[in-house]
Amino acid sequence: MILSATTRRPLLQFSLRWLGVLALVLASVGLLTAARPAGQEKDAETCGTCHEDAVKAFALKPHAQIGDKSCTSCHGSAEKHVEGEGKGGIFAFGSSDLPTDKSAKCLTCHSKDNPQYGASPHAKAALDCTTCHSVHGDTGPALLKTGVNKNCSVCHQDVFAQFQTNERHRLQEGVMTCTTCHDPHEPATRTRLAGFKQEECIRCHTDKGGPFLYEHEASRIEGCTSCHEVHGSNNRHMLTHQSTADLCFSCHAEAPSSHQFFSSQDTNCVTCHATIHGSNLSKRFLK
Repeated sequence: MILSATTRRPLLQFSLRWLGVLALVLASVGLLTAARPAGQEKDAETCGTCHEDAVKAFALKPHAQIGDKSCTSCHGSAEKHVEGEGKGGIFAFGSSDLPTDKSAKCLTCHSKDNPQYGASPHAKAALDCTTCHSVHGDTGPALLKTGVNKNCSVCHQDVFAQFQTNERHRLQEGVMTCTTCHDPHEPATRTRLAGFKQEECIRCHTDKGGPFLYEHEASRIEGCTSCHEVHGSNNRHMLTHQSTADLCFSCHAEAPSSHQFFSSQDTNCVTCHATIHGSNLSKRFLK
């Protein structure tokens, strides 16, 4: 039976669609794999003899999708190593290798994304890329060894304790992560943030950023952290002091004579100074 062109076209499309589905199924169970570039194929054969698990894991990672990247791209030539001369020039990213050398290997390709890593607090603390990132292991986004927050909590336990307080940024709920505010690859500018303190905060708290005709100097010069404990606090406004008056008096010790009857026990300064972040109408932030 000879089929017409109008009949053959839907059948062909149907067949191609199911061939595509079959290819995906076979790939998922390891029966069909994409052809590797020559370099990867050679390294997989050579290195896989002893390092089978690492080679298989690498094949599933983003680096393997870059055509010219293979084992020797990061670890160097394996000729002497294969001949039995110990490491034989292999760079193993081991504990005996200098952190700067390990990071330099990664920055060979990633310097465009992280050009100032060498000036960052992490680099100055002798941490290299492999402290947080894993190339071969089971990893999450950005090849992190664990999730972003868990990665950071390994070293910054004191900060994570603040996230257990009553009032805090919603890190535990998954609304944000550490990298929402912090850039781990950049130099610390005035604080451990990747920008001036107030600029980082007003990305979300835009109503507090102004510009205002009359600005609160503490906010503009010292930043939000001069008054707020940004990770978490028992104060409902995440202030560094439980009493608002105590906080204000810590800078404004010489209050005007009209304030002589006010005390930190029964005074809430923002009852009158309501626009404390800045005002376009009042130098004293009264409105």
